[in-house]
Amino acid sequence: MVELNITSLTGKQFLDAKPIYSYQLNGKGGAQLITSDATTAKATPFWIHLDDKDQDTVQWLNNTDLIPDIAKTDMLNRDELPREFRLDMTGGILVVLKGVNTTANGLPATPIATLRFYITDTYIISIQHQKIKAIEQLYEQLNKNIGPVDVADWLVQIFENLTDYANSAVEKIHNQVIKLEDNVLSDKRIISHKEMSHTRRQLVLLRRILTPQRDIFTKISTERLSWIDDNDRQHMHDVSGRLNIYVSEIDSCLSRLASIIDQINSMLTESMNKRIYVMSLVSTIFLPLTFLTSLFGVNLSGIPLNEFWWAFGGFCFLLTIMGIILTIWLKKKQWL
Repeated sequence: MVELNITSLTGKQFLDAKPIYSYQLNGKGGAQLITSDATTAKATPFWIHLDDKDQDTVQWLNNTDLIPDIAKTDMLNRDELPREFRLDMTGGILVVLKGVNTTANGLPATPIATLRFYITDTYIISIQHQKIKAIEQLYEQLNKNIGPVDVADWLVQIFENLTDYANSAVEKIHNQVIKLEDNVLSDKRIISHKEMSHTRRQLVLLRRILTPQRDIFTKISTERLSWIDDNDRQHMHDVSGRLNIYVSEIDSCLSRLASIIDQINSMLTESMNKRIYVMSLVSTIFLPLTFLTSLFGVNLSGIPLNEFWWAFGGFCFLLTIMGIILTIWLKKKQWL
């Protein structure tokens, strides 16, 4: 790996990557497009955002000296889990995060997008495989002159944007859990397992990505990097605290889902027991009656009272009386 001469970095070296976004921060919350002859500095760092579906971009990443060789594999790995490691040779850090894309109706079929970036004190190289709303929001902030003023502030704002969208996703699922509780506890409606499984899957997915990201934010806030000041560290720590609250809320929702499942199982058991109970009572009442009808229905000669015209009516009357007596007996036993 050839050590970079920071003062020699020009816009052309970055524009060869064919980025989606290519900006030079102006130190005042805004940015301008990177030009070929522009030079990067701590006060006016570069930010380029790439798409790994572009083969020219992938080739540039493999050949560039702007990213250490040890970090290139992670920059191109679409399925990388959230992680962070510091590269002491350059003073930069490689960060892999997960962004949550929400819609008006909740989470889409594939809500999680991977964001990978390499950041130093003078430039940021980020890459995506699919659109990430947190990045688009950062782009809009720069256009409104309320964006980051330097690389540390860029790091803080991307953390905040990712956390805001994660919060939106958690709130939507939390409302789904409340609706499920109302349906079960108030309306006594039994929820389908498919509906419950879908909500639980979303919660587990969010927890799986937010927990390591919370730890990453905390770790970066404690890294002794010269380009991160105490104010930025405090902001990162605050974002990590927010994520910790969201993870706790997810755990609470999972516990409430487990309680809903127990309630549903209790309702199903109660409903089944009632059905079995009614069937048992019916069997108790009709068992002796069935015995008598079977006995007198035997197709043999010598059936008692078969020579009397009133025998059939009298037999039906006897069965009715026996049914009434059995019902009164069950009520006295409080079985009915």
